[in-house]
Amino acid sequence: MADHEQLIEKLSRSAAPVKRPLKPGWRTLSWIAVALPCGIAAGLLLSRTLTDWSQPGAGWALAQLLLTFIAGMLAVRNAFLMSIAGRAPLGWPWFVPLAAVWLVSIVSNLHRAVALHASVEGPNCYLFMVTVSVPMVAIVIAYLRRTRTLFPVRSLATAGSGVACMALTLLSLCHPTHISMMDLLMHIAAFSTIVLATIALGYKWVAIPPMRSR
Repeated sequence: MADHEQLIEKLSRSAAPVKRPLKPGWRTLSWIAVALPCGIAAGLLLSRTLTDWSQPGAGWALAQLLLTFIAGMLAVRNAFLMSIAGRAPLGWPWFVPLAAVWLVSIVSNLHRAVALHASVEGPNCYLFMVTVSVPMVAIVIAYLRRTRTLFPVRSLATAGSGVACMALTLLSLCHPTHISMMDLLMHIAAFSTIVLATIALGYKWVAIPPMRSR
């Protein structure tokens, strides 16, 4: 079209007001309020017994629950921050202390599980984490699609990590306070599956489409 003024006027008439998204902190809280109940509902499809917090080592298990919840919340917030140009996400110094304390608690529980000959929950843990993550992955992709992102892989990997942490948090509510090495390996496998699935399923929905030359 040679008359660009006419094109601008036409586009101006057809433009609709854009609703401003919530700030990353509020988006994160909103996502948690929606996603966690959906994850819990998905978990009810599986047969699990609630954690017996009177067992030895319950303190370490509670610490793991709190740490994974905090890490998941921060990771999802980082994913939302990455979708906003010019906003810097939280760096590794925020996550290293959480990971260090979590690792100490895991090692402590592993030693106690060996001493007590604890049962192995591994395959059931994997199934539970993947199942409860399904609605949470769908919801976080929908949230990221609201703003799109210039870094879809990074944003989705971070969001997937947040979802995996929340799935691990829910697992802590229906898991023995002790874990075996097989349990730990299945937790890591489920975590990796959730992250990769989030990237694969969300890429086309959250990536900013390339500009087409006319």
